[in-house]
Amino acid sequence: MARVSSSRIAAIAITKTGPSAYMSTPIYLSKSDFKVAQTCPTKLYYKKLGYPTVGSYSNYARMLSDGEFIIHQMARLLHSDGIAIASEQGIEACIALTQKALQQKNVILFDAAIYAGHKLIRIDILIKQGDRFEQIEVRSKAFDSRENAELINSRGINLFRSKKDGRVSSAWRSAIADVSYQTYVLQEFLEEEMGLQPEIHPYLIMPDKSKIAAIEGLAFDFQIQHVRSRNSFSKFDRVEVTFSGDLQQLREHHILSKVSIKDEVLEVMPATIAAAKPLVESLKNGITKIEVPISKSCKNCEFRGNSLDSRDGFKECWRELADVEPHILDLYHMGRIGGSDGAVVNELIQQGKVSIYDVPSEHLNDITYSLRQLVQLEYTRKNTEWISKQLPKLLTKFQYPLHFIDFETARMTVPYHAGMQPFEQIAFQWSCHTINRPGDPPIHSDWLDLNNSFPNFKFARALMEQIGDRGTIFTWATHENSVLRDIHKQVSAYGHRDPELETWLGKTVKTHSHGMSRLVDMNALTLQHYFHPLMKGKTSLKTVLPAIWATNSYLHQLPWLSAYLKQIDGKILNPYAALPEVDILGEIAVINEGTGAMLAYQEILHGKHRDRPEAREKWRELLRQYCCLDTMAMVIVWTHWCYLVASEK
Repeated sequence: MARVSSSRIAAIAITKTGPSAYMSTPIYLSKSDFKVAQTCPTKLYYKKLGYPTVGSYSNYARMLSDGEFIIHQMARLLHSDGIAIASEQGIEACIALTQKALQQKNVILFDAAIYAGHKLIRIDILIKQGDRFEQIEVRSKAFDSRENAELINSRGINLFRSKKDGRVSSAWRSAIADVSYQTYVLQEFLEEEMGLQPEIHPYLIMPDKSKIAAIEGLAFDFQIQHVRSRNSFSKFDRVEVTFSGDLQQLREHHILSKVSIKDEVLEVMPATIAAAKPLVESLKNGITKIEVPISKSCKNCEFRGNSLDSRDGFKECWRELADVEPHILDLYHMGRIGGSDGAVVNELIQQGKVSIYDVPSEHLNDITYSLRQLVQLEYTRKNTEWISKQLPKLLTKFQYPLHFIDFETARMTVPYHAGMQPFEQIAFQWSCHTINRPGDPPIHSDWLDLNNSFPNFKFARALMEQIGDRGTIFTWATHENSVLRDIHKQVSAYGHRDPELETWLGKTVKTHSHGMSRLVDMNALTLQHYFHPLMKGKTSLKTVLPAIWATNSYLHQLPWLSAYLKQIDGKILNPYAALPEVDILGEIAVINEGTGAMLAYQEILHGKHRDRPEAREKWRELLRQYCCLDTMAMVIVWTHWCYLVASEK
C-alpha cells in the first residue's frame, strides 16, 4: 500500500495582514473549495489565501450548522461500529489513519480523510465491505420519502430530478455535485493509491419530512457546545455534540432516510471532473488566481474586507468600478434588466457602465419590475422620498384599530416533541402594537413561550384574544400568514378541539390559494407606494426603518419613540443597532435579527443555561425587546407614511 509522506501535501507560508497573518495554507482542493469555486472560480484564490468574508459566523449560519451537527451525530449513532478519524497532529495524520483503517476487509469510518492528486475530501460515513464502498453524505436538507415514492410510481423519476426533462434538478444539483466530487476523489484514491477496483455506492442521509417523531423531546437529547480556543481568531474552534437519550430507542425511531444517488452522481460526474481539473491546476505550483469576467453574479460575493482585515476580493476584481455610486448592483432586480438572462446588465458591466444611471431606459421593460426600477432611478437622482398618488386614499381605507404583528418562529431540523415531523413549524413568540384611533400612541402586547411543550395552539389563541375580529392587521411580508395557515392545518392534524380558534383562523388568514385574508402586507405596500434613496433596491423592514429614522428628525421627538434614539459621535444609530446588550452569566448577548431570536429560543430550552432561571429571564428580556422593535418599526413606517400624506395636502 502506498504511504503518504509529508511532502505529498504541499503547504506554503503566506504573508498577509489581519488576524490570519503568516498562516500555512495547504495546497489541495477540498470539497468546500470546490463548492465555493462553482459559484466563481476566482473565489478559490481568495478562499485559499484566507480573505475575510461576510456572514461567516452569522446567526443564520450557526442555526443551520447546529441542525447539521445534530443530524451528523444522529447518523453516526445509527452505525454502532464506526471509527472516528481525528488527530491533533493534523490532516496528514488523519490521511494516514484512514489508509491504515482501510486495510481492513470490513470497516466503518467517520470523517475519513482521502487525498489524491492535490484533492482532499472528508467523507461523513465511509463503509467498506471488501471492494464495495458506501460513501454517505449527511445533509440537513429536507427530504420526503413518501413524495419520492409517489413520484417514482407515477412518473418514473425521483425527487432529485426535474419533472420537465428528467435530469438532476436545480434544487438538488449542488448537493449532488458535492457528492460527485467526493466520489471522483475516492475513486482515484482507491484505484491509484490502494490498487483496488472499487464498487462505490454514494448515498445521502437526510431528515425525512414524512416521518413522525416517536420520541418526546428528541431535540433535547442532543447537547451542542461551541468551543472557542483562547488563541483562535475563529469564533468557534470546534463543536461538541453529546447524546443523552436512549440509544436503542433512537435507532428504532430515528427520523432519517438513507437514499441512493448513484445514478444522479454518474450524470453530473463528467461536469464535476471538467470543473475540478482547472481548479487543481491553479493550486499545483502555488496559488494562481483564475480570472473570470466580472458580472451581475458578483453582487453576492462574500469576500469583502472588514476592520480587522482590509483585503477585499470584490474590490480586487472590480477595481475602481467597485466604488461607483449609485451602483448598478444595487438596482432593484438588476438581473432582470433587458430580460431574465442578465445579458444586458453583464454587457454594461463589461463596458464599465456600472452606475444605475448608465442603464438605458428602453431596457427597463419588464412589466413586473420596471416601475420600481424607474422610481428608484428618478428619486435616487432627486435624492428625495417618493409616495405614489394612490397612497393617500389607500391609507384611509384601513379600519381601526390597527394591529401591527410580528412572529418569531422556527422550523427545527429535529422535532422538539413526539408527533411532530422534521422542519415542522413552531411558533414561540408574537408581538403586537395596536393603534386604536388616528393620532393615538401605539399600545404594546406580546406573548412568549418558554415551556418545553408544543406552543402553537396557545400562541394562536392568545393572539386571537388580543386582536379579535375588529380592525386591520399589518405584517411585513407573508410570514405571519404562512405561520397561521400552518397552525390552522395543525389544529386538524393534531385533533386539537378548539372550534372557536379554528373558525377565527379560517376567517383571518388566507388558508388556500383563492382565499381571503385580514392581513395586509406592508412590504407589498412599500414596493407599490413608497421609496427612500437610502433603501436602494431593497424593501426589507431592516432597510426601510433605518432610512426613515436617520432622515426624519420629527420622529425623534415623539415620546413613545424616545427609547430608540441613540447617537455615537453625532451619528444617529439604527434602532436595531441601539438595542441594549445583556450580560448573561458572564457572556454579552444581544438579539437584533430573526435568526438570533431562534437561537435564543433554542438556548432557553436546551442550552447550557437551561436550568438557570436567572439566565432564562435575561434571554426572555432580549427576545421581548427585539420582537417589540419589529412591530414598533412597522408603526414608525406607518406613522411616516401618514406624515408624508398630510404634508402633501
